[in-house]
Amino acid sequence: MEISTVLFDLDGTLTDSGSGIINSVKYALKKAGREIPPEDELRKFIGPPLQEQFMKCCEIEEKEAAEMVGLYREYYQEKGIFDNWVYEGVMEMLKTLKEAGLTIVMATPKPEKSQLNANHQAVVIQQLGDFAQLLI
Repeated sequence: MEISTVLFDLDGTLTDSGSGIINSVKYALKKAGREIPPEDELRKFIGPPLQEQFMKCCEIEEKEAAEMVGLYREYYQEKGIFDNWVYEGVMEMLKTLKEAGLTIVMATPKPEKSQLNANHQAVVIQQLGDFAQLLI
């Protein structure tokens, strides 16, 4: 079997979006008048669904956690999304794969048809150039 396409998850695999996520969580917590926990607690927001993490971190119900996600997105789509860096060695790897004739596809769970999605695509294009197609 010959491999013709390689699929990567973008955030956390090819790019380090941790700072943008953490700063967005801090913004949401501060705007909601809540204490900002230590850095090790904030890092738990990287990966899992945000609403669930806000429920755990703040010991709040689903409705209030959804409001916290809204506050998070206020910051993330304007600033946090741009605090995102390609991991060392990724560009070289993508170049090698492309030179080998492979199609490179990146997936991201960002909401479709939103400004957040448009900003996310801009970051991908800025950082990864024309190496890959982006699936939302």
